[in-house]
Amino acid sequence: MEPINLAMFMLATIWIGPFWMLMLIQPESERTSAWMEGPWFVLGPLISYLLTVALNPSGLIDLFSANPIQIADTLVVLLGTEEGTVLAWTHMIAGDIIVTRWMWKKALENELPILQTRLIVMMGVMLMPVGLLLHLLLNRK
Repeated sequence: MEPINLAMFMLATIWIGPFWMLMLIQPESERTSAWMEGPWFVLGPLISYLLTVALNPSGLIDLFSANPIQIADTLVVLLGTEEGTVLAWTHMIAGDIIVTRWMWKKALENELPILQTRLIVMMGVMLMPVGLLLHLLLNRK
């Protein structure tokens, strides 16, 4: 992988780590609440995404200028590139952290047991569909 693409991939991944770990390890702490209050938790993936697009806009240009009937084929080509991988990864983890933050907040509001909260957070980051299912099953209030 080209160094710039690897750097963008790692920036997004490493940036998310502390926010995710706080929600997982200390879900009820004031520090976690303070860290998760503002928009900072998505800044790393956002910067990585925007820099990747700025350095190689042709992938998105190809996606938007493609024949709508062949959009899946265009996506296969785009996602098969280093830049496409970085864009897909940053897209996924940005969405994961936003939705996980929402599920974490709801778990706290509903006063779920800490183990259930941790399970929801863990699955929210690792397997989002499973995390969402757990959220729906455990947050019935």
